[in-house]
Amino acid sequence: MMVKLKSFRIFFMLFQAIIGISGTTHWVVTENGKIQPQLDSAFQMKRPNDLPALLEQEKRMNIVQSLHKKIMARKMVLDSQIAVLNSIGDLESWLQSSNPECISNRKLLEDFDFYASVATDGSYRKGVTQKDYLLDGIPDDGKRAIPDCKKTFPLDFSMYTFEHLSAMRNRKNLSQHQEKGLIKYLPPGTDLNKFGHQIAHGLKRNSTSWLHLNLAAIYWRVKGDAFNALECARRAIVTAPRQYRDIPLLTTGGILHAAKYSAEAAIVLHAAIDYAPTQSHQHLALGHVYAILGDYNRSLACYDNSLRLTPSMEQAKQAKFVILCCQSLTEALTALHKRLDDIVTELHAQQKDYTEWLKLEEKILCERMKTPFAAFRAHRLGPILSNRGQSCMQRDGDDAMLSCQVANDNQMFAHNLLVDIGVSLQQLKNVENQVEKINDRMSTAKVLPFFMEPTSKPKYYNFEIKKSNREFENKNWPDQSECEKPSLLIDTKQYIPIYLSPENKGYIVNIFVNELIGMDSGKEHALPWYPPICQTPNSFDSKFISPLLLKATMGISSPESSLTSFLTSLAKNSELAEIGQRILTATKSEVAAPWVLSMLASLHWRVAGKFRNALDCLQSALNTVPNGFKDVPLVSIASISQKFGLIDDALRTTKEALRINSIEPLTNYLYGSLLFAKKNYTGAVYHVKQSLRVDPELIDGKALMLLRTVICHKRSNSRRIGNGGNEIESCGMTYSSPERIAKHDLNEGETVLCFGDGRDCKPIQCFAMKMHNDEVKGP
Repeated sequence: MMVKLKSFRIFFMLFQAIIGISGTTHWVVTENGKIQPQLDSAFQMKRPNDLPALLEQEKRMNIVQSLHKKIMARKMVLDSQIAVLNSIGDLESWLQSSNPECISNRKLLEDFDFYASVATDGSYRKGVTQKDYLLDGIPDDGKRAIPDCKKTFPLDFSMYTFEHLSAMRNRKNLSQHQEKGLIKYLPPGTDLNKFGHQIAHGLKRNSTSWLHLNLAAIYWRVKGDAFNALECARRAIVTAPRQYRDIPLLTTGGILHAAKYSAEAAIVLHAAIDYAPTQSHQHLALGHVYAILGDYNRSLACYDNSLRLTPSMEQAKQAKFVILCCQSLTEALTALHKRLDDIVTELHAQQKDYTEWLKLEEKILCERMKTPFAAFRAHRLGPILSNRGQSCMQRDGDDAMLSCQVANDNQMFAHNLLVDIGVSLQQLKNVENQVEKINDRMSTAKVLPFFMEPTSKPKYYNFEIKKSNREFENKNWPDQSECEKPSLLIDTKQYIPIYLSPENKGYIVNIFVNELIGMDSGKEHALPWYPPICQTPNSFDSKFISPLLLKATMGISSPESSLTSFLTSLAKNSELAEIGQRILTATKSEVAAPWVLSMLASLHWRVAGKFRNALDCLQSALNTVPNGFKDVPLVSIASISQKFGLIDDALRTTKEALRINSIEPLTNYLYGSLLFAKKNYTGAVYHVKQSLRVDPELIDGKALMLLRTVICHKRSNSRRIGNGGNEIESCGMTYSSPERIAKHDLNEGETVLCFGDGRDCKPIQCFAMKMHNDEVKGP
């Protein structure tokens, strides 16, 4: 018996060395020499002879204990972090305590205008005297003249006037606000109406006086007339001596800035500083421009330069204060957001650990043997299990045993872990709401300009379509000889790609892929170049991008080269690949509204012939575009649908685009071409005419060609029905005729006409009538 017991002890020592556990903790040897686990051990298992199961049980126990320590340590950290947030209290009070000077000057932060006017009449400059202005002795006979600089001398082009800038080339279409703040730069008590009269007479005396031309530009800026202001400023630049040329350049930069061409204004103002680096007004104006462009570091540098030159300049002091406050508040709010994000991340990690912990404990309990002494067995895990909602009950009887129920869902974690910090989490929610409100208020302030909104008026702002006096409005146009040309009567329903640019909505697209990404229009983007791939959306809006369209575009490569000019106009002498990289850089830098950049990316893929990629970008644009501009991506989607022969899909999409904006000529043209494809000639004529009434030269004359073709087809397809006919045609579509036609009531020479609403061409009324050469109009 002793030998047998000794053998068991040797075996037990070897087993202890193998599994690395404490024998005195888990195992005992009975009087009979039998080795068995203690009653309160997790190793009291259903299969005591299963060594792998035993080893797994030990592994589970070790992980459970490690997770328990980890969870408790993290909870302590979370408690301390939330305690810090609780100490913040009301966000407004916290901001007040952390940035007292900024919050107490909130009105300045909200009201300061970085479009504030800056100019000078040059009267303070050495060598300029009041006699040079010649404003005295001007006759006032009741007829007030205005300065018209265009009549002073012709100036179509000059190398000094930055004609390469798009704003300068497009100056006839520029608009700006009235800069009444410029009056303070004029002599005290100046009457603006009289002042314009004086300048006009001054220019009559000396049409090349740069002083008068510059004053005339200031006059038109006060009036809010960007075009006339630029015409005067251009001539002032050309006529000004080199030592004074910075003054009209400052005026020109101010005009472009007020017209929302701030990036181009920066170029002009840099030139002004090059001419006169010691003039503080130029640095002040450039600081305002960089503030609007969002380059706050350069803006601050400009204000510092201005204050070094003129320490008393109050506007520079206020502008610098506003920028610094915004940076300080933004940093404080960003830090607070990061703290919140860290807490949320920790909570998610805590939940993940706790879920794993529950699964392991359930497995441990599952592997344990049920015995009447199970109450002792719970002793080891008791401290842990007591925190997770375990309830145990001793059952009496022949099979007396301990029954334990353990919650096994993840909600138990959230309930138990957060019960003592529920108030703190509510405080977190309150803080986040406060942060969101502050961020919303700051994002709409003038000091945080991002190009998320249009910076100019839409191309067809307040436009009303009216019948024109052009030839195509004539009911006899085109004449029959044109319709009989074989080349015209051939089916001309060929596909013409249509792209509605965000520029039509007031976005200055070219600066997004140039100045705002730190690139010059004529400078090549650094290699490598990557295409602007849009992330494939989780789902497509099947109302506009149908599964059939997705399938049709898969793997197709058919470049739409006619749209290339839209891209090449963005950057000079650039390849398609480089422009694609510029779009990608702008997208990653988030320099503009995401939907606008998605539209540029879709255009890139259409030119490249990759329509499946284009649809990814168009869906991305649909997801973020404001409702008022939704017609922009819809038109591109409809055009692609037309290309792949899905005319009904294209019609439905274009109709929605027309509902949003019925003025856009490209949308009307597209709808007209689609109706033509459906042989709905009357509807096609209506919409193509609408497009031509807005833009007579639309698509380089192709719209006019389509209208001529549709009218000729309409005439050639006009169907006469004799006695016994039982069908009529309206808008190129055949309908069943009225009952009386079936009764052969038609007289000789009569035909049946149905008239509709001119758009959908649903027949409203049908009747028989004799046809003449004159065009028949419906009610």
